Formats: sequence, C-alpha cells, structure tokens
Amino acid sequence: MQSEFDLKQSRIQNFLNNHKLDALLLQTSGNFAWATCGASSFIDRATTMGVASLLITKTNRYILTNNIEKPRIAGEEKLDNQNWDFQVAPWYEQNALLSKLTKGMKLGADGNSPHAVDMSAEIARLRSQLTPQEGDRYKVLGSLCAQAMQQAIDVVRSGMTEYEIASHLSQA
Repeated sequence: MQSEFDLKQSRIQNFLNNHKLDALLLQTSGNFAWATCGASSFIDRATTMGVASLLITKTNRYILTNNIEKPRIAGEEKLDNQNWDFQVAPWYEQNALLSKLTKGMKLGADGNSPHAVDMSAEIARLRSQLTPQEGDRYKVLGSLCAQAMQQAIDVVRSGMTEYEIASHLSQA
C-alpha cells in the first residue's frame, strides 16, 4: 500500500497536470498540515496563513519560511523523511524568494498570492478525497466524539445553563 504522504504527493502531481500548472503554493496552515500529513506551520496569530508555505513543482518540494522559523519547523515537525528542501529568507524577502523559485512558471495557490492563480476551491475538492489512513482516523475521531458527547449527556441535570453543559462537553 502506498504511504499517505506518497499518495497525497501523487495526487498533487496529477492536480498540477490536470490544471496545466507548473507549481502549487500552499500557504494556509490547514493545507500545509494536509500535504505534510500533520506537520504544523501555525503560530498563535489571527490568520489562517502559516509561517511556512509549501511550494510543490513537478520536480521539487520546497518549504518556504523565514530564518527565525526554520530551526523550529525542522526540529519540531520532523519533515526530514519527506525530502522537503527548505528555502529560507528573512521575512521581508519572502516574495522575492517565491518569485525566484517560480520564475517563468504557471503558479497555482490556495488563496491570493502575487502572480498565482487562486485554486483554493479546487484544492478544497482535492482535500475532500480522503486517503484510507484519513478515513481510519475519522472513524476513530467519530468514536471519541460520541464517547465525549455521551459523557456530557450523562451529567446534564435540570436547571444547568447552556454554558455549564458546554463546559462538560469541552472537558470530556
């Protein structure tokens, strides 16, 4: 059986071919996590964009990030076995780095990005096709959620506020 990571990368390559793209830029923390099978580019700030992006071409896989976040992402997210090539630049030179790596390419992205076609709707459809491993995890998650809901239901008593009930569910 093909690994989850290899299956997703194969699907991305098919996506590039089907949409006649040379490269795909994944900037949101959700898409970063999806394409890396769980790695995080998130830091606590009010945006869906991560502090690192993925740039996937027909021949290369890059992680674009700044010089501050690279050691943390490399160390904490354990992406070494996925053969990503870290491309690092100061935060104020990120657009120049992307331009250099995609010069002359037709670029798709998961949102607004200079010189890229917004493919966010198409990427959402791509992500909705669960891998077998994702399907297994969803079954486990569904079971855990059902157990938590039952725990919360079991402590509900007449007179409890909605907030008290919600806190029991959150705790469970």
